[in-house]
Amino acid sequence: MADATTPSATYKVRPRTPTVEPFGTMTKVGARGSCLLLHGWDSIGSDMGPLCVALRNLPSAAGWNFYTATYETHLETFVQAAQDLYPHIHPLTKPLILLGYSEGGIVNRQMILDGLEIRALVTICSPHLGVGSWIPPVDAGVASISCFSADLKRLNDSPQERGHRHSYHLFAISCSDLWGDHPDDGVVPVRSARGESLGPVAERVTIHLDYGDQIAGVDPHHRGMDPTYLQPLLDTCSRLFTLGIA
Repeated sequence: MADATTPSATYKVRPRTPTVEPFGTMTKVGARGSCLLLHGWDSIGSDMGPLCVALRNLPSAAGWNFYTATYETHLETFVQAAQDLYPHIHPLTKPLILLGYSEGGIVNRQMILDGLEIRALVTICSPHLGVGSWIPPVDAGVASISCFSADLKRLNDSPQERGHRHSYHLFAISCSDLWGDHPDDGVVPVRSARGESLGPVAERVTIHLDYGDQIAGVDPHHRGMDPTYLQPLLDTCSRLFTLGIA
């Protein structure tokens, strides 16, 4: 009988291998462009599947190719994750529209700073100014997107990245519940998700969720992956697919 105080197995945790996967049928010739969806912390590319389906079903999305990506969120900073992903995303058919959920939006911004050419960036629940101060920096990934992060400050202070912000569409989620109104989604303050100190951008939108007499907790943040609650974001993407302009 195994000693109850001794682990039966030991595993060495290694960073997830960065991957970019086609989603659905690809347009081989004459594709109008590429749309890449990037997940958040403690997640993988397939978690963006429902939102990717909703985007692909937009009439204006015909002829666009869609991709989801997976990157390491625990053992690496968003800067390192962006460096890992960049070679896989750079070859995608242009124009390129990036959609990032939570940390994914910050990884996308870092890739833009690193030289990735985009037509537009759409983010939802992304901590542009850091996650809430109540979120502990439990690992390298979370620490890099905290409101005290030197990496995030360098990104926000970058004049090169600032030159692309006219093509940014930033979405936040607020909520009301048993305890009243909350200017956050349980993880990211609205001010942060809207990038209020980043200067002029294409669009800033707040989506409000009403939990009635329930307690919202961090659930509003998780709804940022659920297209059921993201009609304003879908409307923006529909215009981007149609017009081809940010």
